[in-house]
Amino acid sequence: MILPDISTIFALMEELHTDKKEHTEVTLRPHGPLVIKGNFEVLDEDGKTLEKVPQMSFCRCRLSQKWPFCDGSHKAVH
Repeated sequence: MILPDISTIFALMEELHTDKKEHTEVTLRPHGPLVIKGNFEVLDEDGKTLEKVPQMSFCRCRLSQKWPFCDGSHKAVH
């Protein structure tokens, strides 16, 4: 699975925010994951819904055993 770049994620979040008129928050945690909170879905490369949850953390360090999702492995490094 290929994780989209940050500009693609922000573009998708803007589209979601415009379409649903609901607040979605994207946070880059220092030395940690990209955290998305709000009403969103995570889709695979075929457009199939992987997850629909109110919050999800995406790994940026590539150390996660659950990549592309964060499992906290970055804490061992920092």
